[in-house]
Amino acid sequence: MQNSVSSRLAEATAPEVATAIYAPSLGSFDVAALDRMCALNEAHALMLAECGLIDRDTAASLLRGIARVREDGPDKIDLDPRFEDSYFAFENRLGEVAGKSLAGWLHIGRSRNDIGSTLDRMLARDWCSHLLGHLLAARSACLDAAERYADTVMPGYTHLQPAQPITFGYYLANVARGLEREYERLAAVYPRADACPLGSAAFAGTSFPIDRQLTAELLGFSRVATPGLDAVASRDFVTELLWAVTSCQVLLSRVAQDLYTFTTWEFGSFSFPDRVAGTSSIMPQKKNMLPLEYFRAEAGRSIGALAGALSSVKGSNYSIGLDSVREGLADSWPAFARFAEALPLLRLVFETIKPDADKLLARCSENFSTATDVADGLVREHGISFREAHHIIGRAVQMVIARGEDASGLTAAVVNAAADAEIGRTFDLSDDTLKSWTDPVSAVNSRNKQGGPAPASTRAMITEMKQRHASDTSELESHRDHLRLSAKKLSERTSAFTG
Repeated sequence: MQNSVSSRLAEATAPEVATAIYAPSLGSFDVAALDRMCALNEAHALMLAECGLIDRDTAASLLRGIARVREDGPDKIDLDPRFEDSYFAFENRLGEVAGKSLAGWLHIGRSRNDIGSTLDRMLARDWCSHLLGHLLAARSACLDAAERYADTVMPGYTHLQPAQPITFGYYLANVARGLEREYERLAAVYPRADACPLGSAAFAGTSFPIDRQLTAELLGFSRVATPGLDAVASRDFVTELLWAVTSCQVLLSRVAQDLYTFTTWEFGSFSFPDRVAGTSSIMPQKKNMLPLEYFRAEAGRSIGALAGALSSVKGSNYSIGLDSVREGLADSWPAFARFAEALPLLRLVFETIKPDADKLLARCSENFSTATDVADGLVREHGISFREAHHIIGRAVQMVIARGEDASGLTAAVVNAAADAEIGRTFDLSDDTLKSWTDPVSAVNSRNKQGGPAPASTRAMITEMKQRHASDTSELESHRDHLRLSAKKLSERTSAFTG
């Protein structure tokens, strides 16, 4: 039996080869993939006609055939893995609709190599746009929550130990800044994917006088990809997008770990509505924060996909090959899909999380998180160095803890006893003054410099980040408008040929 796609091969593809290599990629050929394939072929047919490489009637017949294939949908395409990939399956279907001899004219000046690279770049652009849209929504929800809780005082933590008072709004403003950077990384992939390889053929171009710029414009690309070998052999825009996704997933995992800790019974300082939780099949009291566990797991899966992709590609030749352009990247596309599903969940987390403001404020008053403010007070009011003040207050805290008390036991007498032991002097210090230094709200409000947690400076940062969010939204819409306009022009030119 002859091979399904080439007379060079005297035997049909072995079932084992077809099943292991070709079938998996064909299984993902859906309506969206067909639409990209049809658009690519429409653009190429129009270009061939414009360049006089096929006559107008041939182009019109091809375009009508492509329209029929699109209308019939992927279910009418024979995705037998012996066709090797979606392009040959598409060409076979076009041959059934328009005639095999006519369909063969469409392959002038190109190869599966530049077709595959162009389709991957179109898909990467779509994923960039889709993911950026979801990330914009999550950033907006985070900024709204940061503004909502800009006055909600809570302990800040280092090494998961109480450190200094901040606000929950300040914490979220920091998360929003991180998300802003992750957005930049994702957005940076778009222009690198936005170059059209079509016309590079196998890698060395073609001797036919094609117009690559026209094809690129019809498909909404901003430029032509050159040189040809790099254009067809490199998929670093995919691994870069996967890196950007993985970087964001790592951030989300860290934030999820914080919130997971804060929602435990032992911390009990944050909560979510029941619709954002799971339960137990045996323990009736359970309210499990499964969405937060999900983010931690997804980061690990994304890291695995990235490591697998880079490990596969690094051993390939700098040319076309399964490991460099398809098999090595197979786990990337599902990783993008999972990230797209995770981002609306992230938005929901920001929208529904609720801090226990009273408990958080009480914790700040109990857990010595204002100790730095007491040391600062000694420096300002009593003329000692900060290191001396640090030692004094550290000893005072140790004395209070040794008595089994919380921060309310930090009195002027205790501070003076510690000062006498550390530096051999005491201070004219009242309990009222000490109380003012240990007030968490005052501690937060005093940190009102640029970037600090005071509500005013936090809101100033939020305002600036919302302006950046608006700018990012506008830029994304500009990309989307360009693709919509290009698709409309392609449709209009196709209709003019077939009308």
